[in-house]
Amino acid sequence: MKKLFNILIFISFIFLFVYLIKQDLIIPEIPSLSWLIISVLFVFAGFYASTISWQVALKSHGKKISHKDAIVSHGQAIFAKYIPGKIWVILGRASYIARGKEEMKNYSFVSMKEQLIYIWAGLMISAIPTFIFYKFEWISILLTAIIVLLSLVLFSAPFHRFILGIFKRLFKKELELPVISFRKSLPIILSTSLIWLFWTLGFYLFMLAFSDDLLPVMAFAFPLSVSFGVLAIILPGGLGVREGMIVGYLTLAGLDIETATTISFMNRLWFIGGEVFIFLLSLLIRLINKKD
Repeated sequence: MKKLFNILIFISFIFLFVYLIKQDLIIPEIPSLSWLIISVLFVFAGFYASTISWQVALKSHGKKISHKDAIVSHGQAIFAKYIPGKIWVILGRASYIARGKEEMKNYSFVSMKEQLIYIWAGLMISAIPTFIFYKFEWISILLTAIIVLLSLVLFSAPFHRFILGIFKRLFKKELELPVISFRKSLPIILSTSLIWLFWTLGFYLFMLAFSDDLLPVMAFAFPLSVSFGVLAIILPGGLGVREGMIVGYLTLAGLDIETATTISFMNRLWFIGGEVFIFLLSLLIRLINKKD
């Protein structure tokens, strides 16, 4: 399984490189570097918390691994999200710790479950401020519909079977998706919420680097955009979806289109900086472990 893991890392770098060379990397003027630097610390903290969440998810399913292995398996596979399909992130970190096909299947299940709760938590965090601020705008209606649907799919066994039955009839293909007990998932819900806490606060500080004409509710553009980006299964890394959601959310909140577009573009680089951090940290730990 380690061979699959290493191949996946190599392929993910190719897709990340393709993405970066397609970007018009013109860095705009940044009015406040101090806010930017502080915000980077929060995005780093969020990525570190994501390794804790992965470890918590495994522990809740009876698989105890060291935090070093959690960091390496999660961090080394972080760029797999740029490979179209999204399953590569799920398979990547599972393949590092799995010893054989049966363990690979089990750990992929846990990985998928943690990712689904991660999306659900991000949408839930965004829901209340979005609905209060935007009331019955299209973004509130869409968010509410997705939360209700995802909650039913995750936590309601009858609805879960109904949706999978429809999928099988339409696509002539079995889809394996876990039914999740809400009570047993509380540790994972709390750990994924910690990720969003760091990133949402960090995003608000990040925006302060470009404008002081902000409302606190604008910070929730980030968890909303990332959650929708993960749901966009076909697009690598949610490319285009996240940027569009951020621009739409911020302009609806009253920010001018030029500043919103700048924040949206720079946010992608800000987030990639966090991915580079957790990848390098995982690489360092992996190299140290090899020496030992």
